[in-house]
Amino acid sequence: MTSNATNFGRCMRGFASVVTLTATSIMLSAHETATHMDSSIHVTFGDMPSYWCFVFANYLICGYGALLVCLPSKSHLWQLVVALDSVLVVILSSSCSAALAVGLVERHGSAHANWQPIYHQFPSYCLRILSACGISFVGVIIYLILLLLALQAEFNSILIDI
Repeated sequence: MTSNATNFGRCMRGFASVVTLTATSIMLSAHETATHMDSSIHVTFGDMPSYWCFVFANYLICGYGALLVCLPSKSHLWQLVVALDSVLVVILSSSCSAALAVGLVERHGSAHANWQPIYHQFPSYCLRILSACGISFVGVIIYLILLLLALQAEFNSILIDI
């Protein structure tokens, strides 16, 4: 791999780490309290297991990206990047999808299950949840691009060696 491609990949991984860390921070700050008929109701991201999965997956991807930014370019660990990238992209995209699905049910409700939407009572909470999911999907797109670049580099090295 050329030096420019290596630097571009490192910059993209660093940016993706910052994006996933930002999404995690926004999700962790999602909480709100409202009063309804003389009672105080408090909602937080920790009320839903899919949000915990979202936080864990984003922290995992953030740490992975930060480690790869610091990894020397001559290291043999770069051979594992394609496999790890593909596994972690699946983990990140599935956790984002699960969190988004729960967030949309919280925002719009479900008439079939008789779940009422909570968006009008907790607008800041719902905005933070959906913003965190959107920002994390940017991280998914960046890691998909990085995965495609890593696959292309691997296939080029295989075809050139033949």
